Amino acid sequence: MKSSILLLFMLSASLHLGSAAAQCDSCDYQAEVYVSATGDSLPYRLLTPDSVVPGQRYPLVLFLHGAGERGRDNCEQLRHGAALFTDSGARRRHPAYVLFPQCPTGEFWPAITRQDHFGRVPNPFPGAGAAMSRPLRLANELLDETLARLPIDSERVYIVGLSMGGMGVFDLVCRRPSRFTAAVAICGGVNVQRLAGLRGSRTRFRIVHGAADPLVPVRFSREAVQALRRVGVSVDYIELPGVGHGSWFDAFHRPDFLTWLFETNNEQ
Repeated sequence: MKSSILLLFMLSASLHLGSAAAQCDSCDYQAEVYVSATGDSLPYRLLTPDSVVPGQRYPLVLFLHGAGERGRDNCEQLRHGAALFTDSGARRRHPAYVLFPQCPTGEFWPAITRQDHFGRVPNPFPGAGAAMSRPLRLANELLDETLARLPIDSERVYIVGLSMGGMGVFDLVCRRPSRFTAAVAICGGVNVQRLAGLRGSRTRFRIVHGAADPLVPVRFSREAVQALRRVGVSVDYIELPGVGHGSWFDAFHRPDFLTWLFETNNEQ
């Protein structure tokens, strides 16, 4: 059966973790719009710590959503993962700034060379020379602007992404191998030749994939894990037997998810 990458990604929209609209109405994520120096814009949501102590610096998490949450409503991107950081216990134990930018409909976080069924091509991801996609470029600029504007601990900057966002995680970490303290890529993929550039990087990875994923082949994560380990990068790989594309449900419900993320810093 032939499908495009767009169709594959959009199928993930049927897997919900509650109502995004309800989250937007009641959550603590402030709606903002990043405007670049050239006038380009990207909607995003920002969570701030419950209490910001003068002189103290806090972790920052950049979260890249999947293709099913694309749009311009500045709400849908909160569908998966946002509640992790607003839980009262989590906010008490792990006060942090959390960014949820929203990729526009019809665009992608990662640059992708072909829109074929993933299983029909060896690797649909471009090499190191590919230009950054417009949405990822804006998210990268937003990250730098946030780091400059808010009291962020530069040794505790994390990136998390699922599906299309997991691919975006690999893309951005490859472009900025010294920026992120830890990276979580859920059912993503990357041109593994690019991972050789992470030799010496202190970024720790957690990679999660469902072994029965019918949309994004698990081989993408398996190949990435092997390539990262060959260059000495620390990888925690979790493959979920019998799980399909919605492996983020399992990933986010692991008791150690936030502990693993926030207890990682570049001084370790």
